[in-house]
Amino acid sequence: MNSLLLIPLAWLLMAACAVLSIRVLHRGGALSAISRTLMAEVWRRGILPVGGAILYVGIGILPFVLSESLDSESRLISLLEYGQAWTTATLLLLSLLMSCGSFCDEVLTGRIRWLVVRPGTTWALLPGKFLGVILALLVMLLPAFLFLLLLVGSSSDPPVLIQNPDAVVVVVPETLQVTDQEVETYLALQMLEDPQGWGLLAEEQGRQRARAQIERLARSISVGNSHDYWFQFPAGLVKGSVLSIRPSLGRVHRSERARLRVQFEDEMTEVVIRNGERSTITLPESMNGSREFRIGLQFLGAVDDEIRIPSVLWSGNDAIELRVPDGTLVSALVKSQMLALVRCAFVAVLGLTASTFLGMPVATLFVLCFLVAAAGGGFTGAFETKETPVFADPRGQEPSRVLIDALAEGGDFIVRQLSDWNQYSTGARVAAGENVSLAEVIGGFATIGLLWGGLIMLLGIYICSRQEHGLGRDR
Repeated sequence: MNSLLLIPLAWLLMAACAVLSIRVLHRGGALSAISRTLMAEVWRRGILPVGGAILYVGIGILPFVLSESLDSESRLISLLEYGQAWTTATLLLLSLLMSCGSFCDEVLTGRIRWLVVRPGTTWALLPGKFLGVILALLVMLLPAFLFLLLLVGSSSDPPVLIQNPDAVVVVVPETLQVTDQEVETYLALQMLEDPQGWGLLAEEQGRQRARAQIERLARSISVGNSHDYWFQFPAGLVKGSVLSIRPSLGRVHRSERARLRVQFEDEMTEVVIRNGERSTITLPESMNGSREFRIGLQFLGAVDDEIRIPSVLWSGNDAIELRVPDGTLVSALVKSQMLALVRCAFVAVLGLTASTFLGMPVATLFVLCFLVAAAGGGFTGAFETKETPVFADPRGQEPSRVLIDALAEGGDFIVRQLSDWNQYSTGARVAAGENVSLAEVIGGFATIGLLWGGLIMLLGIYICSRQEHGLGRDR
């Protein structure tokens, strides 16, 4: 299927949905009138047609960019990952332009003076514009989703119109997760055995060293020894569940093979592993329905007797994982796009609120700074871990100091919530074949959409209602 032929079809579908939306919004009150005005405005100014064309052209040329990949599975994964990333990035920027540009343009041209004098329009101005931005994003997202779905189907081997393979849920063993209690216990034992060595270390340095050694013990198996890994999956295992492992045998043995014995509840099997290459072992059907179970791994050494490999190491969070079928690729892609739409909605709310008291360039820069901070994980690295002071500072009880500390804690709390932004970015997981649960979608909608987006919307409505737009200055 030629993807270039689908570009104009996707654009025509977007245009038809936009015209239909504008006609449907003719009936209604002030809310629908403001949404219809924004839809007509972004179409007239070229944001919707030009932005949609850029979006679909970027998706359409992906098969040609990825044509060098000979492996159909790798090509499919890359198409899903880059297609979702391009769609999300384009919609985020367009939501920023539509939200900041619409309100600021009405203030500059004076059209807002006519809007605020209509009954009920003052409180419906920002919600109406928000609904208009969401509707415009949906008009562009629907053809992009269908376009990407057709490309995924045509890139499969053998090519099919729409491919809908199973998605999986990744379960990691509890043994690899080192708790703080285990670190404290290990550190106390080492202090008793070697007070001269461990006693000279700083408290934080000692914890880091203890954690590193515990993780080393939990993630390595010496030759001839075995290790048990415990898994919990409340939904219960189903048919087709596999154990996926990616061992590390050391640089010297990069091209050598080794043997590993896998012990299930009532079955045992031996597999040949290679350094850094992923291997999958199908779980026996007798384990179907199990919610809490153990898998034992015994390292038998190299295949050739002349070669000695001292241990096998599980490096990385995905070295040992259980992949349980759950859902389908299409359902996971739909949920991932829903989370992307929630993030775009938050950017729209933030842009509209910033436009109530800032000009177009400054409001756009303000939202861009937020996107950069959120994409980079926020400013949480700038906050040091707080430790209990040895001596109480009498100046800490002064009213000004108490107020400053309260403001600092509030700012720290707000900034740390930027981690939710990356938490609900699921494009790479869907490309890797993982499922996105409905609970994640509800959690993203509740946290990013209702909580933070709702609070910012209320703030924007309050600021807008306190402005005398007809006179051009605040009351």
